[in-house]
Amino acid sequence: MGENFDGIKQTARKIQAAVAGSGQESSDSDQGLPQRGITAEEEALYYGYACLTEEEKEVYRQFAAGIEEFQTEIPVTAVDTDRLEKIIKMVMTDHPEYFWADGTCSFSYRELPSGEVSDLSIRPEYQADREEARQLKAQIETKADQWISQIPEGADTYQKIKFVYETLISQVHYRQDSAQNQNIRSVFLEGSTVCMGYAKATQYLLNRMGIFCTLVTGTAGEDNVSHAWNLVQIGSQYYYVDTTWGNPGYQNPEEEDLYISYSYLCCTDEEIRDTHRPDEIMPLPACTDDSYNYYRNQGCFYNSFDREELYQLIQRELEQGAEATEMKFSTQYAYEEAVDAIVRGSLIENAVQNSTALLPGTAYSWRTFYGTNDRLLVIVWR
Repeated sequence: MGENFDGIKQTARKIQAAVAGSGQESSDSDQGLPQRGITAEEEALYYGYACLTEEEKEVYRQFAAGIEEFQTEIPVTAVDTDRLEKIIKMVMTDHPEYFWADGTCSFSYRELPSGEVSDLSIRPEYQADREEARQLKAQIETKADQWISQIPEGADTYQKIKFVYETLISQVHYRQDSAQNQNIRSVFLEGSTVCMGYAKATQYLLNRMGIFCTLVTGTAGEDNVSHAWNLVQIGSQYYYVDTTWGNPGYQNPEEEDLYISYSYLCCTDEEIRDTHRPDEIMPLPACTDDSYNYYRNQGCFYNSFDREELYQLIQRELEQGAEATEMKFSTQYAYEEAVDAIVRGSLIENAVQNSTALLPGTAYSWRTFYGTNDRLLVIVWR
């Protein structure tokens, strides 16, 4: 979050030429137009495609075929421009691998005397030519496959999603001025990006493993800044993933290497709705299952503040040599009580001083991180 991304955009240019003389009010010129084939396995991953009508799906396949062939002018079955813009958005939503295009297009068509549209063509803008894109694509795929190869054998869907989340946060810096930050080039080739790059790379890696993940765009935070995140599926349930917000570096670059926030890994509508507001580009399924709440499953999720409980937690963490101690709270009230006791109070000092892990002549130092929207408090030990 924090940047205004270009996102998926279109510019329309209308060319009218009324049909005269014959009175013909339809055109057969769109018959037999090239289309991109979509397998059953791919269709299960393309959420934008699934949101379209059969006629719109045909235009989607035609436009996708043209993008893959770097056509300067792509003829498609005639639809009205509002529907065409939606179709283009769905193609760009489904295909993070199309890094050489961002959906910026102009249109040309004939308007028949009846008001119907004929001879519709799309003229996309490209950020790379065919040969450059071919070389970059090979580099991206090599890097992606290197990361994927590090996933432990036998990992389930959640573990693969978690791996991608952790890898992108740890390997890619959040930089608003990063080059090519609206596509996956910034992630795999530059090692720095913004929210759109994180979201598209998350989708690209998971789709490459056959895991459903789609792009979600909208706004986030108190200032309603343009933002991008993801929707994933595990079994029959859907969850949101925001890789950007999992990286503390998007708020403070000095913090990005200290810890990962798992508050935005496989979270529910309830957990994300106060801060994330999706666009109404496509309908989104309900996300109600909290089975993969990381902090609850790790035993560090608290419904209330209990000073003695957290005192014992800190002592256990010190004895076990933990690098960081995480505490996630279900309510703002409990969170503020914990912040008051741990950050402003003496709870940490008392726990350290009475810990059996503190040997004579040694000392502990720590940093605390708090104040984000997810009611997460982290102590990083040194």
